[in-house]
Amino acid sequence: MRKQLLSILTTIMMLMPAWLSATPSNGPLPDSPTSAIRAHLIMLAEARPPEQVGDYIVFSVRGRYRSVGVAFSHEDWASVHYFEINSQGTFVFALSVPFGDTRLSHYRLVLDGMWTIDPTNQQRAIDPDSGLPVSLLTLPDRSLRVYGLWHPAAENRSAARFYFSGAPGQFVSVAGSFNGWDPFLHILEEVSPGQYELALQLPPGTYYYAFFHDGQRLRDPLNGSQAIDPAGRLVSVLTIATP
Repeated sequence: MRKQLLSILTTIMMLMPAWLSATPSNGPLPDSPTSAIRAHLIMLAEARPPEQVGDYIVFSVRGRYRSVGVAFSHEDWASVHYFEINSQGTFVFALSVPFGDTRLSHYRLVLDGMWTIDPTNQQRAIDPDSGLPVSLLTLPDRSLRVYGLWHPAAENRSAARFYFSGAPGQFVSVAGSFNGWDPFLHILEEVSPGQYELALQLPPGTYYYAFFHDGQRLRDPLNGSQAIDPAGRLVSVLTIATP
């Protein structure tokens, strides 16, 4: 009997889907919804199917739960994003739409640790890997509206100038080996609506860097010089030549 129980438990562990080992999301810069999205989240008084609001997908859940989370197939079920509860008693979460073309993603809610489909979303499917039901989510097209080719300023060879193009009123920063990868230390200035710039004085040398925008870490898409940093991440490379 004991051997039979051990055999059953072993089989269950082998069939356990990847999402059961997911860990809470804890990136270097968490999603930071804008004030307009925050206002929308505060006013939600009922659970609704996922809805797009600007560059976010808004999720909402009602019920007497201690915690509510969500995990996605486009993240390989590796992270659980936890909801906040607003003054209306509704659990709310705003997913920053990942950059890329329109594509389909699967997701499951995590209600007090139990993984389940979204009862407000009638778009469902069977996950091909686990055979379990999942809710469907269409991630809309979001073009990579970033340009950031750095170049040493002609009048001062120790300066590097960073550029970013996006929506007005955003938080955009650059971090790298030159500032300990602190995403709050070097913030780009919005010089005109949606156009951001930053000039840094750096001594000659080679540096790794990335942009931080809207809760996401972005390589410079126009800088073909890339490398793997000591943490194993693909980053952009900046070289300041000796005068």
